Amino acid sequence: MFGLTFEKLFLVAVIAGFVLGPQRLPGYAHQLARSARTLRRFVESTRSAAEREMGVPLDRTEWQSLNLRQYDPRRIVSDALHDTTGSSPAAVDDEVIEEARRVRPGQKYLVSGPSSHPRRIRIDSLAEDDPRRLAARAPVVSPPG
Repeated sequence: MFGLTFEKLFLVAVIAGFVLGPQRLPGYAHQLARSARTLRRFVESTRSAAEREMGVPLDRTEWQSLNLRQYDPRRIVSDALHDTTGSSPAAVDDEVIEEARRVRPGQKYLVSGPSSHPRRIRIDSLAEDDPRRLAARAPVVSPPG
């Protein structure tokens, strides 16, 4: 903890003994012990309040019983690649229609995919009857005014 070894702590105690003197050292040691007990009580009360509010025990044995391998990125990707429940054609069409609503006339690229891995697709590379391409070809309407 903080790079403190037993030797360093012993050296600090010896220096404190010389600086404080033999008369005040027992009082300061008692005060330090009282502060440590108060800190321990504070940590325990905070922990129990967190357990009550979250409804999840913060016990080490509870955390050790969890299967953390389920959060392995390699396993997540492998499961996603072998998933056979893919999206239905109707859902894909709905996604395309939703993207077409966001395309502005004259737009050259379509940005799709999640924000963590966006894909930039040239609208010219889409099929002729693709709603996104048709939305980009729509004439530009200037606002009245």
